Amino acid sequence: MVVQRQNKLSDYDIPFKGLKAGKHVFEYELEDAFFELFDQPQIEAGKLSAIVVLQKSSNMMELLFEINGCVEALCDRCLGKMDVPVKYNGTLYIKFGDTFDDSGDDILVLPYEEHSFNIARHMYEFIVVSMPVRHVHPDNGGLPGCDPDMLKQLNQYVVDDISDENKEDSGLKDIDPRWDELKKLINKNNK
Repeated sequence: MVVQRQNKLSDYDIPFKGLKAGKHVFEYELEDAFFELFDQPQIEAGKLSAIVVLQKSSNMMELLFEINGCVEALCDRCLGKMDVPVKYNGTLYIKFGDTFDDSGDDILVLPYEEHSFNIARHMYEFIVVSMPVRHVHPDNGGLPGCDPDMLKQLNQYVVDDISDENKEDSGLKDIDPRWDELKKLINKNNK
């Protein structure tokens, strides 16, 4: 059984109550409309595909997520827009209990009376944690892939060495000579 859904938060509900025990596959196209559902600044645009395999048994469910695609992010160096590849494979286990509990990393407890489970927030979080910490345009044949005009602007503000005149302006003054005497004591004790 393959189901395609998109656009509203409720479109990401998996109605497990009526499903037979066994394997069920759900496919989703996650585009800009998906990211608009979340009031989060991390990701606002992207194009990904998600395959969610639900393995249902009488006392628990196992959700296998496979998410692939790209999201739009700003380059940390030049602030230009860039596509960041995202690949996530992971499992979420769902058990049934008296009350809802999502305090575990990959185990969730749903109340017995629940009949569906919304996976939108989980997919969003999986995408966010799959992104690299640093986003920088890849190099093009040894040259930075960043916007050359922005790199020129940034190079104007790079400080290689602080002159004596600029030390006072920047708040960097000579270190108090008393510290030098204390350093000598520390060095003497370490010998």
